[in-house]
Amino acid sequence: MVSQQLNKKLDELEQWFKENPKLPEEIDRILLRRFLKCMYNNVEETKKIIELNFSIRNKNQHIFLHRDPDDEAVKAIRDVVEMVPLPGLTPEGYKLLLFRLADIDPKKLNSTIECKAFFMLADCRYSELDIEKPQTQKTEKSKDDTQTEETSEIEDDSLQDDSISNGEIQICDIGDYTLSHMARISFTTLRMYMNFLQEAYPVRLRAMHIINCPPFLNKMVSIVKPFIHEDVFKMIHFHTEGMDSLYEKVPRHMLPNEYGGNAGDITDLKKIWTDKLKVKRDYLMDERHWKMDPAQNSRRWYLF
Repeated sequence: MVSQQLNKKLDELEQWFKENPKLPEEIDRILLRRFLKCMYNNVEETKKIIELNFSIRNKNQHIFLHRDPDDEAVKAIRDVVEMVPLPGLTPEGYKLLLFRLADIDPKKLNSTIECKAFFMLADCRYSELDIEKPQTQKTEKSKDDTQTEETSEIEDDSLQDDSISNGEIQICDIGDYTLSHMARISFTTLRMYMNFLQEAYPVRLRAMHIINCPPFLNKMVSIVKPFIHEDVFKMIHFHTEGMDSLYEKVPRHMLPNEYGGNAGDITDLKKIWTDKLKVKRDYLMDERHWKMDPAQNSRRWYLF
């Protein structure tokens, strides 16, 4: 249940969105809630991230607009790279997302199609609530989060949106990656992906856990580190000696069976979201939700 005070802010944002000539015709109400929560309920900051989000999308239409979850190339990449949202929330109210290779043949990897598939999955996820019933327990907050919330009025319970996660933790299993896989990365796509994830994503990245690290980890890190902000790089944890150190950071029971948890088999978890993508296909392909009027697209976003 969204409070009257929070609904008032959402109504203001929705009206602003519809009247903004730079933006698409429509925005999903739940996605709008995510943007607002991501910016700690600050309406003006929410407007900024929304404009940036759609500007980046429209500068990269081959990834964000010209897409179809039933496209053969997209279905093929889902058989190569598994991107699996895990059920439930951590005690801090975070979602978990697991990445790993399902097919180790580097010739089958296409980083641009993988990026397209990832953002379709994200857009599908972010048009749904994370939990249907709000949590009643209080969650722990970091010092930085508490300070930010104090300055943005989020400490007011009437502004809490407990059906939306407080952020996301990504778990990347790189045990099967080789330097041949890394050689197939499009640096143009990687730059855009990291910029979008760090600057315009409608959810805050709380941590990234890299597991099953290979001996040549340093070489892999050197390839991607130039694209990662320093504050984001500090969120990355490299687990080089088994899974116990991961279990100290995330609830073990939330992990798939293959990783010592009891959230279910990856195949079954993946099918849930493959089916949801089919249901959301029309939404994902509806340009009214994503396409901006090129005549109105401000020059100030030219860097993206």
